[in-house]
Amino acid sequence: MKDHDPSESPASGDVSDVSRRRFLLNGAAGALAAASGALPGALAATASTTPTHRKQPNFLILMCDENRFPPVYESPQTQAFRQKYLQTQNLLRRNGVDFQRHYAASVACTPSRASIYTGQYPSLHGVSQTTGAAKESFDPDVFWLDPSGVPTLGDYFRAAGYSTYWRGKWHASDADMLIPGTHTQLLSYNSSTGAPDSDTQALYGNAERLDRFGFSGWIGPEPHGKSPLNSGSSVPPGKQGRDVGFAQQARDLIQQLEKDSNATPWFIVASFVNPHDITLWGLWANTGKAGDFDFTVHPYVPTVLFDPERFNQTQSDDLSKKPSAQASYQESYKQWMQPILNDPVTLAQYFRYYYQLQKNVDDQMMTVFRALLASRFADDTIVIFTSDHGDLLGSHFNMHQKWYTAYDEAIRVPLIVYNRTLFPDPRTVDTLTSHVDLLPTLLGLAGIDPEPIQKQLTEDHSDALPLVGRNLAPLVLGEVTPESVNDPLYFMTDDDPSRGLNQDNWTGIGYDSVVQPNHLESVIARLADGKVWKYTHYFDNPQFWSTPGDPGDRRDPNYPNVADVVFRQVTPTPAPPPYHRPDVGPQPIPYTVTVKSTPHRHEYEMYNVTDDPMELANLVDDVRYEAQRRQLAQLLDQQRCAKRLVPQSGTVPGQPTPRDCES
Repeated sequence: MKDHDPSESPASGDVSDVSRRRFLLNGAAGALAAASGALPGALAATASTTPTHRKQPNFLILMCDENRFPPVYESPQTQAFRQKYLQTQNLLRRNGVDFQRHYAASVACTPSRASIYTGQYPSLHGVSQTTGAAKESFDPDVFWLDPSGVPTLGDYFRAAGYSTYWRGKWHASDADMLIPGTHTQLLSYNSSTGAPDSDTQALYGNAERLDRFGFSGWIGPEPHGKSPLNSGSSVPPGKQGRDVGFAQQARDLIQQLEKDSNATPWFIVASFVNPHDITLWGLWANTGKAGDFDFTVHPYVPTVLFDPERFNQTQSDDLSKKPSAQASYQESYKQWMQPILNDPVTLAQYFRYYYQLQKNVDDQMMTVFRALLASRFADDTIVIFTSDHGDLLGSHFNMHQKWYTAYDEAIRVPLIVYNRTLFPDPRTVDTLTSHVDLLPTLLGLAGIDPEPIQKQLTEDHSDALPLVGRNLAPLVLGEVTPESVNDPLYFMTDDDPSRGLNQDNWTGIGYDSVVQPNHLESVIARLADGKVWKYTHYFDNPQFWSTPGDPGDRRDPNYPNVADVVFRQVTPTPAPPPYHRPDVGPQPIPYTVTVKSTPHRHEYEMYNVTDDPMELANLVDDVRYEAQRRQLAQLLDQQRCAKRLVPQSGTVPGQPTPRDCES
């Protein structure tokens, strides 16, 4: 990375443009100088000279779920669809900075969201698993964000004097109000129509279930989608999905603040479900066996979404040359999620519904955005648009959802930073950025030094460690060139939804979870050749064994019993009367038991993402690229050491700790 030359032209416009942005930002009560020590090169040089301002900006975060960055094989018709129908995103781009290579820090929903909220990785905040499939919310192998563990952006901004609010999907802790004696959600909407129930909404508001996470006003329950009315928008005509309600809540909040003379700056998260409803689409939902879901696709969604030749390449991806978990995931998906028939008609409907959902959520975001534009806050608010992760959507030999891979379809997501005063013209940035950069960057845009707040938060948070991401405010404001910010990114996931206490399906027969190694970590870097490379390490993580620990360490508390014991039911459970023969008496159910005491061997993949944007050619064993492999392996070690923090409050059995790191 090269240091910033003050004589060099900024990324967009001249020096007067940058000075104007800083003057108009008009928003930082404290300088960024104290934060500059942890910043690389150009960012630190600029941050150290940031002036103090009188007033801080408001922030509106528009976050959706499972919205991937457009892949290279989208057709011209799909690009035209985006331009015409995704109007909120287009308006944000018109006066915003559009990041072209922004990546999730983890997957899936819950690990990624907790990483966004805390600016840390699952190794520290502990939220590694997504419920659903083989796991439920109260299972012992599901770990939620603790309000007194790692602080959130709500904690940081509230400590800095902001009023902080959350509306919509949260999904980092199990915050639902429950009917006593059950695990049943208390609904805040009419169970027949989906319309908001004002009394229960008021109850949720008064309960302040997210207050200990730094946010006010959350109205649950979580939109898990087990019924149409608890989905984003997959409801029958005349009924209401959750995203409409979330948009109304955020709109009403802005209008309420408009009437309030309080000059306190605010931070609002409006978090939507869609296009996550694509997870509901499958054989059983389409036949009505999973509820009365409505998967209508309107004619304006193109029938030719992808370039046929290029999309056929990814659908024909040879997984035998990739880490073994990928083929296992592709094959087993239909056993622990819904089957998606691999025929052209079914897949066309499935793909089109994903794009319909993008239109649906864009409409709801527009409700919130219009409320902002109609308010006195329009010029003083920075709007952020992003998504927690993407979706494979049939790519890479017809894989679905977002697990067990680090492909761009799953982890590359949109990021737009908007303010019509700061950014009179659109700008795109090709710098590699990560979700863990969001929290320090937002603090930077507000002129908030995170270090004293982080120290303050240690008084009531057990693991308030320094943020591992970068303050990219100078890059956002055009004070440094994109080329001067060239740091590698780190990605990790331990999410294993195919494994858990509920490892059976509609057949009544247990299934094998995705094979090991299926835990992964990646480094994404732009090397000296100017090209973006991605290097991924797959490993078997003993932290998630049935008896976790280090199987080779005699000092481990569980030694020598560190092992992974898996039970699998191999025949269906007999049906209750009158469907089985009561005269037969008790019927034993056969199981298989597998015991593992040694981790599976490590596996790797490596892609030149610039030249091979669909990530088809795994170059890790190609001797022609041995130099790049060695460099990327070294970068992965460095990124792991710097960013894969672990709790300081205690030891997590079996948790991998960075080795060969400087103390």
